[in-house]
Amino acid sequence: MGAGGTCQRPTRKNGPVMVFNKIKGFDDISVAIGLNGSRQRVSQFLQCEPAKLGHLLKDSVENAISPTMVQGTAVCQEVVHLASDADFDLRKLLPAPTNTEEDAGPYITMGLCYASDPQTHESDITIHRLCVQSRDELSMWLTPGRHIDAFRMKAEAAGQPLPISISIGVDPAIEIAACFEPPTTPLGFNELSIAGALRGRAVEMVQCKTINEKAIAHAEIVIEGELVPNVRVREDQNTHTGRAMPEFPGYTGEAKEAIPVIKVKAVTHRTQPIWRTTVGPGEEHVNMAGIRPKRVFSIWWSAPCRANYSTSSPTRQAAANYWRYCNLRNLPLPMKAASARRRSWRSPLSRS
Repeated sequence: MGAGGTCQRPTRKNGPVMVFNKIKGFDDISVAIGLNGSRQRVSQFLQCEPAKLGHLLKDSVENAISPTMVQGTAVCQEVVHLASDADFDLRKLLPAPTNTEEDAGPYITMGLCYASDPQTHESDITIHRLCVQSRDELSMWLTPGRHIDAFRMKAEAAGQPLPISISIGVDPAIEIAACFEPPTTPLGFNELSIAGALRGRAVEMVQCKTINEKAIAHAEIVIEGELVPNVRVREDQNTHTGRAMPEFPGYTGEAKEAIPVIKVKAVTHRTQPIWRTTVGPGEEHVNMAGIRPKRVFSIWWSAPCRANYSTSSPTRQAAANYWRYCNLRNLPLPMKAASARRRSWRSPLSRS
């Protein structure tokens, strides 16, 4: 986008925000890209100096504000489309772009996926690769170890679907917070509480219309659905290109042979909503997932975590997750983690 045209590409460093108001086939919806494509712009959103953004994120973990519920209907539910309607079709409702000739299909790249552990009811929010497969189905690529995949496996083992909401078009604090990963946010840590700290007030949630799950109340668009147990689909089943989509590191990813399926129950949205999208590689990815203190482990090893290490199960889980990360990538274990493990009466890995 923008290559050889009248403006800079929104994917380049300090690229512009671009909003497309005339989308072929979609009269009442706009598309925005590049919102977080500038570190300076992100610092303005979060009201923080660019050089101190990493410290702001660290502090937000330690001063988290839990999300709250709103009663009744939220702005994200002004218009409701049910999958049971005869004319329901994701491909006609949502302007999900196909960015290259090799793409497996139209992709939702800025969908904030929210689901809960079927046993503990702890919730997680994160961004995953979603491909539109049919009128009411999405494929979902879950990299191993992601928290929603852990929830999905628990539900699947019980033969149950996992309710999931996908909120699109939210404020930058939520988009950035959703990119936190272990060891900073161990299993059971709701990243929306980090967003609450970043924005200075709790993120408001609303009960979904068709599933037993919550969605972000001020989102532009919400997709409600269920991860279906024991059902898999080839990601490029409609195109057979062998490719998925442009990835953050700069290459086009391979289509996965068998990934989970979301059966969509409804789409709700504001009147004249704005669709959010991004495409890799680009500066927007860097500013969502890459603004971190130089030593990520130091976030986990903050003073409250040190004080609570002997009694805090989530903190022990964070240590376990970090050990796995180091072992999988053949990285040397940080000294503080090693000394913590020696002080522990039991290996963190044994508590996973």
